[in-house]
Amino acid sequence: MYPKRMRIYMGCVGLASALVLWQSRAVLWHLDLTIVIFAAAALVSSLVSVEMMRGQGAVSLVLPVVLTVGVVLGPAAGAWMGTIPTMNQRELSGKVKWPSVLFNRAQFSLVGWGSGEIFRWLGGNPRSLVLTGLSGPLLVASIMAFLLNFVLNLVAVSLREDRPLREITRVYYKWMLPSFFVMLPVAYLMAAVYRKSGPWPELIFLLPLIAIRTWMVLVKRIHDMYDHTIRVLLVGLDAKDPYTFGHSMRVGQYGAVLARFMKLPEDVVEQIRHAGMLHDIGKMAIPDNILNKRERLTIPETFTIQRHPVLGSSMLTQVQIAGCARDWVLHHHERWDGTGYPDNMSGLEIPLETRIVSVVDAYDAMTSDRPYRKAMSHEAALSEIAEESGTQFDPIVVEQFLQLCATVNLAAEEGAGHGWDRTPNIPIEEIQAEYERELKEYLEQQDPSE
Repeated sequence: MYPKRMRIYMGCVGLASALVLWQSRAVLWHLDLTIVIFAAAALVSSLVSVEMMRGQGAVSLVLPVVLTVGVVLGPAAGAWMGTIPTMNQRELSGKVKWPSVLFNRAQFSLVGWGSGEIFRWLGGNPRSLVLTGLSGPLLVASIMAFLLNFVLNLVAVSLREDRPLREITRVYYKWMLPSFFVMLPVAYLMAAVYRKSGPWPELIFLLPLIAIRTWMVLVKRIHDMYDHTIRVLLVGLDAKDPYTFGHSMRVGQYGAVLARFMKLPEDVVEQIRHAGMLHDIGKMAIPDNILNKRERLTIPETFTIQRHPVLGSSMLTQVQIAGCARDWVLHHHERWDGTGYPDNMSGLEIPLETRIVSVVDAYDAMTSDRPYRKAMSHEAALSEIAEESGTQFDPIVVEQFLQLCATVNLAAEEGAGHGWDRTPNIPIEEIQAEYERELKEYLEQQDPSE
């Protein structure tokens, strides 16, 4: 369901596009082979869109084509070129809701019309475009087209996520901004080549657009393989200790829920989820007789198990994943009063993300069955956490966690099937089968041309 402000915004963009298209309708009676060639280029460009790393959406490569049409054939033609239906799999398969499809077409229509109008307002003439000279009007029109496309999408995502524009830019668009700058000269050259050689050479520019797309897919796959590497580590943890695996998955989920409740940026939320999932990964190096001991640990055994934050951080450093989450794993047993380990950090010296993981780690440990005791109730666990506020835990984080738990019982939600199974003994075969299934689905979604 779209938020109300987002629906209003999408409606305004759609209305503006409809007015532009109505005023530009005369161009429909002057269709020729040139328009058909550009339309074919637009369709092929839309076919190779790339899904965004975060959120729901895709980066389309159709923008240079729409810009070129607006400049060389006029604003009216650019407006209608932006309405060309896409052929990408997400929209054709119904994964994108129809209001979003219409919004995408509307904003491309405005970009095509706006780029043409800016070019002409600055005194640009398509007949004067040459490859050996720089056209100021074309350069400005190209930059403005990319900015308009970026801003229209940026505002929509900001309204959907209810997040500031600066955060949305950093979290959702930072990785794709270089591709925008690379597409800009392609669009410029497309317009200049049309003046010199006509419409057919425009199809050659599909090659650099596909090259840009290949680079974007590579970046996306690196991000996906990061997640898969974390999953592989967790499969190994489950083989070592099924309880710790289930506990780690829940801590990651709870940490993300709490971080999002605290209005932290979405990229930080994702990093907290990873830190929660990996916070006990160092226990893979702890002997089984200590890790699963039912009796009270001896002093040497206690020192051994207290090494798991250092071991976990070292493991993540060796495989070069998890970024700053490595430090959060290292310090997740530090205490607000400075009596924790391994570095006796206190108060604000402890990263906020670590303080969040510490609270949800304790909550899940108390509400889970262990070999040496039964699980506490949700209410008893909250009471225990409240008592440790200001000593073991950050008082502000505890306050936020209690406010969150006033509206949702995390342990009950988990048990109701809203997260990972709380049963300690999850067979490793099931985890491996699920991982292989997800990997197979991911690979099937990729184009053979990639």
